[in-house]
Amino acid sequence: MSRSAERAAALAVALVLVVPAGAAVAAQPTSPPPGPVVVPGPSIAPGTEVVRPVLDITASALDILVPVEDLADGSITAESGSRVELTLAADVLFAFGRAELSPAARTRLAGVAEQLRTQAKGTIQIHGHTDSVGDERSNLTLSRRRAEAVRAELVRLLGAPSVGFEVRVFGEARPVAPNRVDGRDNPAGRARNRRVEIRFDR
Repeated sequence: MSRSAERAAALAVALVLVVPAGAAVAAQPTSPPPGPVVVPGPSIAPGTEVVRPVLDITASALDILVPVEDLADGSITAESGSRVELTLAADVLFAFGRAELSPAARTRLAGVAEQLRTQAKGTIQIHGHTDSVGDERSNLTLSRRRAEAVRAELVRLLGAPSVGFEVRVFGEARPVAPNRVDGRDNPAGRARNRRVEIRFDR
């Protein structure tokens, strides 16, 4: 045996001898065996009928509202299979800063009343909104007077309605468009914010 081979053998023996008795020796990591790993399951006797369980999975369907704008009067109708939301431009219903219904408003609400008569169930919500012109308290008052005027007209048109009404007012708190852009007045945005919304289930 060569001298280098003798040294290597002696070194291997020395390394084995310095490991204390009873000490754990770390196992070298091994690669997992090739192929699928089979985990033992319950034993089933031959000929036993196996019935697979039926999972009853239910998922809620999204009720998607699809808005359609009427270019003639700026109103927006959003409908789904179970709900309708009408957005009526206040500029069509009322003179600026006023809460008395215009003749055009009465014509438009007659169509809404017919839709309520044939489709609505439960409680009809009427929401009043304004733009940001004026102070907050005045806008809340104006949005309430306008929503109440719409409710009163719908009740009159429906006679003895089988549905209830709920009036909610927000004044300028829930704009759908900016009242100002780059620090300047935005008349188109303010016009969109002046609105009455009618919402109902069907």
